[in-house]
Amino acid sequence: MGKAYDEDDPMTLNGLALPGGDADVMAECLVDEFARMGRDTEALLGLFRNPFYAGAHAIYRQRGEAYVRAIIERVRGRWLAGRTGGEHA
Repeated sequence: MGKAYDEDDPMTLNGLALPGGDADVMAECLVDEFARMGRDTEALLGLFRNPFYAGAHAIYRQRGEAYVRAIIERVRGRWLAGRTGGEHA
């Protein structure tokens, strides 16, 4: 079992909503962050399907899976292209 939650732990991940924030930018940043950690398309999509990730899940519910898949492919494509020096297949 993992460590118990500690409110003062500086390594605890916290999220917050910013009034007027751009959901598309947030989604791209989330995909970019997890893609850099090696998550594939299905794992990234799983983050958006999971209600635990409230912001990502709200985008999934509001805009649908096709929209989320398009963001994932676009962001992963840019990242993969940068790693290989060109477009990915």
